[in-house]
Amino acid sequence: MVLDTNAQIDDDLARALRVAGNKQRLEVLQILDRGASSVGRIAQELGLSRRSTARHLAVLQDCGLVMLMSSSENGRLYAVDREKAAILNASFVSVMGRVASEIPPGPIAASEETVLAIVPQTPEGCTQCENASFVRQVLDDLDQTLAKAREYQARLRQMSSQVLTAQEEERKRIARELHDDTAQALTSVLVRLRLLQRSERDGRLQAALTELRDLTAGTLDGVRRLAVDLRPPMLDDLGLAAALRAHLEDFSQRWQIKTALKSSGAGRFPPDVELALYRVAQEALSNVAKHAGASRVEARLARRASTLRLVIEDDGRGFDVQRAKASRDSGLGLFGMEERLALIGGTLLVESAAGAGTRVCADVPLLRKRRQ
Repeated sequence: MVLDTNAQIDDDLARALRVAGNKQRLEVLQILDRGASSVGRIAQELGLSRRSTARHLAVLQDCGLVMLMSSSENGRLYAVDREKAAILNASFVSVMGRVASEIPPGPIAASEETVLAIVPQTPEGCTQCENASFVRQVLDDLDQTLAKAREYQARLRQMSSQVLTAQEEERKRIARELHDDTAQALTSVLVRLRLLQRSERDGRLQAALTELRDLTAGTLDGVRRLAVDLRPPMLDDLGLAAALRAHLEDFSQRWQIKTALKSSGAGRFPPDVELALYRVAQEALSNVAKHAGASRVEARLARRASTLRLVIEDDGRGFDVQRAKASRDSGLGLFGMEERLALIGGTLLVESAAGAGTRVCADVPLLRKRRQ
């Protein structure tokens, strides 16, 4: 009989500890320990929704740790069931005493860490059916899983931001070295070749020098274009609109595709916003050159209230957006654009259909605290 009683105490205690072990429910108990309080007041103090707070209170009430004091038009008042809490505390002391007698002496490590769970919205019917306790237990497990998933997602996004920042810094360094060192050296070689060609009278040597000079000039143009693609100085000096216009002109010459830029209400924006939108434009135009088979591309940059929008639209063959996102090859480019925009609070919308061209739309909020 004693064994049965101890087992029942252990089960009740374990259940109560599981319920109170949730960080937010523990905070609810701490608030109620100071006196009776309403759902709205508790929700306000904890920064939770009223529905989430009400569900925490329902779980605590179901376990017997909280009781309903009164209910009226102004709301319900809850308080800690001190008698139940005292019984629980006595049971806890009793269990700890039995456990301590079975554990050899020595230091015991303690941890106060609890998992922060995000309480989902619960359908009203699920909290009133005969399986309400089971539903709440399932939701508690789901809470912890979601909390860990969100924490993992936040860490991944932070790592992604750090990788992109390091990548941009490396791009800037390489672009500077290409412009200051490699391009200057090639320019010097080109000048010397021209001087040598003018002084040389041998026809065969003249032809060889001309070929070498053309090769050097072509290499110099390629190095300069690579430096600009890595990090256009115009983006830092003149802003997004000027950098986009220059990139579109170069794109048109390189791929023989007509381009146009329409800019309205644009000025200078935070560097991270300008850089992200420029990279989105680069990726979108790269996709046009590789896959679209387009004859014309139009870019539109417009500021509307607190939002900056960039649209890249072409008249190419189009594609299946969902299928492309699932692809390991083309999907990475779309994912990269989405990730860049997400890091600054922006969104990406890609619309396309077979034979109907493609429209890439990027929206970025311009918050006051981020303006220059």
